[in-house]
Amino acid sequence: MRYRLLEHTADLMVAVYGKDLPELFCNAAFMLFDIMVDIKQVEPRLNEAVELKSTDLEELFLDWLRELLYRFSTRGFVPSRVVIEHLNPASFEIKAQLTGEVYQPDRHGLKIEIKTPTYHNYRLEQDATGWVATVVLDV
Repeated sequence: MRYRLLEHTADLMVAVYGKDLPELFCNAAFMLFDIMVDIKQVEPRLNEAVELKSTDLEELFLDWLRELLYRFSTRGFVPSRVVIEHLNPASFEIKAQLTGEVYQPDRHGLKIEIKTPTYHNYRLEQDATGWVATVVLDV
C-alpha cells in the first residue's frame, strides 16, 4: 500500500508508506497526484530535475510535497514517474528526476485541488516495516 486516507474533519489527512526513504518520497509524489488527477492518463513526455536541501528530514519531506505542488500550480507539471537519484537523511538533501507532462484538464481531470501540506498532526516516523509520514493537506 502506497498511501491511505485517514479520517479528518475539514482537510485531507493521509498516511504515506515506504520500505525506505526513497520509496516514501516516491509514494508521496504518487499520492499527491493520484488524489488530484487521473494519474493513469499522465504520459511520460517531459523530464524535470528536482534538487532540494532542508533544515531537517521532516522539513525535507514537506519541502518535497511543496515543490511538487509548486510545479503543478505554476507550470501545470504532473509527474507520472519519480526516480530518486540521491537522498541523504544526514544532510537533508534530495535529487530526483520527474517524468510526466503538462496538465490537460480534458484528459487528466481534476478530482480535488491540494493547496499545501500543513504542520497540523504531521509526523514522519520509522518503524519495523519502514517509514510512514502522516500529513494533513490543505484543500
